[in-house]
Amino acid sequence: MACSIFFALMPQKTVAADFTIAPVRIFFDIGTTTTILTVTNKSENALTLQLKAFTWQQDEEGKDVYSATEDIIFFPKIFKIEKNEEKLVRLGTKIPHGSHEKTYRLFLEEVPEPQQKAKGAAVKILMRVGVPIFIQPLQEEVKGSTATVVAQKGTLSLTVKNEGNSHFIIRNITANGLNSGGNEVFTTETGGGYLHAGNAKSFMVELPADSCQQAKTLDISIATDKLSMHEKIEISKEMCPF
Repeated sequence: MACSIFFALMPQKTVAADFTIAPVRIFFDIGTTTTILTVTNKSENALTLQLKAFTWQQDEEGKDVYSATEDIIFFPKIFKIEKNEEKLVRLGTKIPHGSHEKTYRLFLEEVPEPQQKAKGAAVKILMRVGVPIFIQPLQEEVKGSTATVVAQKGTLSLTVKNEGNSHFIIRNITANGLNSGGNEVFTTETGGGYLHAGNAKSFMVELPADSCQQAKTLDISIATDKLSMHEKIEISKEMCPF
């Protein structure tokens, strides 16, 4: 679940909204055109939320790009929800399934209440939560690869490509340094995130200075929610931190 936080100056303590959504991801598969999103207010006070739908794409660097859309139908578009109350949001789409997955996000944004006169000062934190929505392809093809795997001056650089027709989530990228006997001398990892169909994303993994010099081989594993990828490269002392 994506989450953005905005700040509005108000009078000493910090006040934050707290609401949950279920499910955290929405899939329109073959034969499914409608679904329900449940929103529960866990805050101490009532909340007003407004909803907005956007197409969700990724640029050449793998960064998210959003554009307003009417492809996703939802109701209500704005509502007030009391403490411990549940609200149902009805969602649907008339977009047909195609050869490639279509990706969207539905954002739930807290609407600020009129400021009340009070002693002291507070910081009001306004929540904005994005729910991923996927219109799945007619027939899913899962395929990925790696490219530009280079270790230089203590940094491993690699690019992960999604060559299939639907997204996958990169859980983690792990680099294991192995000595000449095949024993592990270090391990390091980084996270990944969503990678849409047809897109690529580059990552940098820092190699540890204290043990990199002992390694002869770098065993790289990319774990996703749909497939795993592996690379292995020889490593020299020149590739390690100085």
